[in-house]
Amino acid sequence: MSTADLLGNAEPHGDTPTHPSMPAAKDSDEVRSLTRMAGWAGVAVFVLWLCQPILVGLLTGGGADDTPDMAALEANSWVGGFEAVVFSAIGVASLVMVLAVWRAMRLSGAADGVLASVGFAMGVVGASAWFWVAGHSLSMFTSVGAGLVDVSADSEIQAASLQASYLAVTAGLLVVGIGSIGWNALLATTGRRSGLIGRPLSVVFGVFAAIPLYQAAVPFAAPWPLVVAVLGSLILGIALLVRSRKRR
Repeated sequence: MSTADLLGNAEPHGDTPTHPSMPAAKDSDEVRSLTRMAGWAGVAVFVLWLCQPILVGLLTGGGADDTPDMAALEANSWVGGFEAVVFSAIGVASLVMVLAVWRAMRLSGAADGVLASVGFAMGVVGASAWFWVAGHSLSMFTSVGAGLVDVSADSEIQAASLQASYLAVTAGLLVVGIGSIGWNALLATTGRRSGLIGRPLSVVFGVFAAIPLYQAAVPFAAPWPLVVAVLGSLILGIALLVRSRKRR
C-alpha cells in the first residue's frame, strides 16, 4: 500500500484557479503550513504525555505510597509544578492541533456542516480539559492544599481527601476521552473528505471514536479512553507530517 493510499489525496472542490498568484495557490500554501503545524502538535501531545507514566514509575521506584497523605506529598513537592507544566503544555499542543486541522478543513471546503462543527467543538472541549487536569494537579500543592493538615492530622482522612482530588483529576482526563469521540468522528468523516487523511486512517479514527463508549458500559473500568485520545494524536500527527511533505 502506497503512502498516497494511506493518507488519501486531496479532492478538489469546484473549479479553482491554479496560477501561483491566485487564491487557490495561497490556500494550498496555508493548508500545507497548517498541516505541518498540526502534525508537530499531535506528536508533541504524545511525547509530553509520556512524561506522566515516567513520573509515576520514578515515584513508585522511590517507594511512594499509592494512597499518599500530606507528608508524602510534602516529600515530593516538586511533582505539582511538574504536572501542571506538562498538562498545560499538552493542552496547548492539543488546541494547536485541533484549531490547525479545523482551519485546514475549512479551507478545503469540507467542514461546512453542523455535525462537523459539533465534532470540532468536542475537540476543543477535550483539548481544554487538559488545563482542568493541570489546575487540579497543582491545587494539592498550594497553601489551600496544605491546609488539609489543619483540618485533620489523621493520615487516613488525609488520604481519603486526596483520593477525592484524584477523582477530580480523573474526571478531567475522562472529559478528554469524551471530547475525542466527536473529534475522531470528525476526522473519520470530514478529515477524509478534505483529503487530510486516507480511507484506512478514516476507519482507524472511526474505531477510535467508538472505543471510549465502553467506559459507560463497563463499571469501574480503567480510564482507557484517555490512552485512545493520546494515541490518536500521535497517529494523526505522523500522518499530517507526511501529508505536509507530499504537498510541497
